[in-house]
Amino acid sequence: MRIGFEVFLTVAKELSVSKAAAQLHITQQCASDHIRRLEKEYQVLLFERKPRFRLTQAGEIMLHSLQNIQIVECSMEKNLGSIAQGTKGMFSLGISTSRAPIILPRVLPHYYHDFPNVNISFSEEDTQVLEERLLSGQIDLFIGVNTTPFPEFQISTLSTDELMLVIASDLLHRNFSPREIECMRGGIDLNQFSHVPFTLSFKTGKVNHAIQEYLDYHNVQLNVTYNISDSETQIMLCTSGICASLCPKMLLATAYRHNLSCGKGSFLHMFPVKNLGRQLRVDLVSHKDAVQPLFIRSFMEIIQEEVCKLGQFDPTGLGGQYVTVGG
Repeated sequence: MRIGFEVFLTVAKELSVSKAAAQLHITQQCASDHIRRLEKEYQVLLFERKPRFRLTQAGEIMLHSLQNIQIVECSMEKNLGSIAQGTKGMFSLGISTSRAPIILPRVLPHYYHDFPNVNISFSEEDTQVLEERLLSGQIDLFIGVNTTPFPEFQISTLSTDELMLVIASDLLHRNFSPREIECMRGGIDLNQFSHVPFTLSFKTGKVNHAIQEYLDYHNVQLNVTYNISDSETQIMLCTSGICASLCPKMLLATAYRHNLSCGKGSFLHMFPVKNLGRQLRVDLVSHKDAVQPLFIRSFMEIIQEEVCKLGQFDPTGLGGQYVTVGG
């Protein structure tokens, strides 16, 4: 890529000529000259200088185009590198903090057997952040939930998931009668839980989006006390009896492990939500313009196979009986 384009990308990222110059180890005058030459060449203004420094519409178009060029160049380098070096290479994968400990231990041992010399860096963020990182070329692919179908994305659905209500026995029995609890076996109506304190993901999270759609449609207002994206932490907060949570079923292994040795009061009950309508979609996402080398294509195939198995996995060993009303 031309040096002028690299300077433009850095200035666009920093929105400061001086900061970009320092990052590139060139003078501020040199950075400004590169921007002026580009503006003269394409006969457009790329940045507004006043009242604040920001991209113009033409600058936004150039930024988007150059980010795509970066992705194509990076893809080319990886493919040429894999030809030159056989099975050596590197790539980056985005994944949520909650799904990483569930998915990666199932995938990496298989992958390491065939590609022991491939280096993988992991970016653990919510889906919305990972979408931005893939669009800007900071990661090569990601595993997300209910991914936004941007035209630049190649999306493969790995599995579907559903939300389950998780609540400790003490909190459940403080708020509901034994008969009401027995009726929850077939699923719960969240209207019944409007007075119960909850912990949920941040509002920017895709899981929270699915929950909020349900709440808005059914006119339900939950008493949300804590916001945290990590499902394992949410579950552990539930064990203390201070709140309930809505967690994807795929991430409930922590709850089942807890129930094997916990006391009666902290036993975690798990109920499906009635009339939820929309399932969570677990996606593997890459950039359409990227031609993936063999070591990335193989990784994607293993991911698809293992997450499909995970979606069918029953951590209770009860043949799919996820509702627990004992304890």
